[in-house]
Amino acid sequence: MSKWFHFTLRICAVTAVVVFIGWALVVMVLPLFGLQLWQQEWKRQGDTDLRFAQVELDFTHRADLERSLPFMASAAVDLDGDGTDEVFLGGGRGQKDGLFRFENGAFASISSQYSLPVFEDDAAMGAAAIDIDDDGRPELFVARESGIWLYHHTATGFEAKLLGTMPRKNTVPLSIALGDVNGDGWVDFYVSGYIRNDLVEGTTIFNQAYGGYSGLFVNMGENKWRDETIEAGLFRQHNTFNAIFVDLDNDLDSDLVIAQDTGHVEMYANDGKGAFSPIENPSVFSYPMGVGAGDYDNDGRIDLYFSNVGHTLPALMLRGDLTKEQPFNSDYMLFHNDGGRDAELTFSDTARDKNAARYGFGWGVVFADMDLDSHEDLLAAQNYARFPDLLAITYPGKILLRGTDTNFHPVEKRVKATNDNYGITPLISDFNGDGWPDLVWVNLDGPAQAYISQGSVQDDKRHWIKVRLPNQASSINAIVQVTLEDGRVLTKQLIPGQGLGSDQGRGLIFGLGSQTSITHVRVRFQNGRDLRVDAPEPDQVLTIGNTR
Repeated sequence: MSKWFHFTLRICAVTAVVVFIGWALVVMVLPLFGLQLWQQEWKRQGDTDLRFAQVELDFTHRADLERSLPFMASAAVDLDGDGTDEVFLGGGRGQKDGLFRFENGAFASISSQYSLPVFEDDAAMGAAAIDIDDDGRPELFVARESGIWLYHHTATGFEAKLLGTMPRKNTVPLSIALGDVNGDGWVDFYVSGYIRNDLVEGTTIFNQAYGGYSGLFVNMGENKWRDETIEAGLFRQHNTFNAIFVDLDNDLDSDLVIAQDTGHVEMYANDGKGAFSPIENPSVFSYPMGVGAGDYDNDGRIDLYFSNVGHTLPALMLRGDLTKEQPFNSDYMLFHNDGGRDAELTFSDTARDKNAARYGFGWGVVFADMDLDSHEDLLAAQNYARFPDLLAITYPGKILLRGTDTNFHPVEKRVKATNDNYGITPLISDFNGDGWPDLVWVNLDGPAQAYISQGSVQDDKRHWIKVRLPNQASSINAIVQVTLEDGRVLTKQLIPGQGLGSDQGRGLIFGLGSQTSITHVRVRFQNGRDLRVDAPEPDQVLTIGNTR
């Protein structure tokens, strides 16, 4: 009897263990697998022969997430005027910022050459680069926890000057959008603001008056700025991640696009003198974070891409204080520019149709023609979210190439350029000067990951032309068009601030595919200059324009 009793106990124990493991699989693993299914992480990667090689970039960001908001600054900027960008990466509290140049197959630190200022306990949130005094040396605008700083670029390095703090004391500046809102040739900037970390009450508050304040700072001449947020019609309280100035209707002025947190996408038409009026758009309540801008269908109008929380978490956990009647969207958003002028502009969300909607928890997003096929692609930095608390879902960052079916397809694993760290934004530029866009994944509280394009490894007949404009206010939102012999017209604008807390490289890289004959390149500046270069050769850097 005792023998059978102990045998039964063993059977019961084994059965209990099996049941527990099965329960754990059902409760924990299957929901995660379901999320992967919904977000299409399981799907086969798209076809491409584009490849990247990872290279060294020795910068590991250190974040104090108990005291600081989870953001960091970055910029691709040509510091020495050689036509190739360097990399600026902002540090966390107690950490120095970093500067890097690609040379001898890796990114080497050049911080000591530029005497970067040191901040003891003041994290860098966002950055933007532009030459404000026409001396050929670009300055850095840096949003830090303490306020908005100007790193003035002198012959011996950078000198830091505090330009000011945010309009309200409860606000930390997160990102800086450069523009020229009144067409006077002086650089203005819009600073996206978020409530201070110690005042955060929650991250799902939609309906209450809550959050930080953003600000528009207009240059009064001689690089002296004044807060004109109220006068411009842009004053409101709402947590904001990122914004960009972009000419949405090709009328040669800087319109404004803003990514609200726990809100809507905001869009404003500029009257050319710095007064803004709202533009309706298809967004509903959501979590728009990063902003990318590019003409994805080559119709001559700039389209917009916004990251979102995706389907990492169930919608019920994300709706916060929204009522049942209030619509909510967790998809990434791809706004096709349908045309119109000023406040009559119209947009349609094509993200689902173009396979650009259902991805993981997203942050900075950028347009770039990564495979030089003459069509813009999309890149999105992603984080992880914990669900349930015992497991962490990580996402590799997205490289979405536009296919021959006109849809976007993830290829980051196939091209060997994944990023499983806590991604804040992609940083895109041609860091080695071969014409192919390279990639740095800017990562919070971890190492940056850098990838140099190896090009199209099976097709060496992809061509390009890179257009460089003066890195000055007069070039912001300049419309650059490359007309090919087959009649196609490729359009880009110089748009600082794409991504999140970042500034992308100033070289506008046009992929030409197999085309080798360019009819002309035309540049329309906001100040009325209209420059044209006839029959330029492909596979070269074309510099157009001069000083203010």
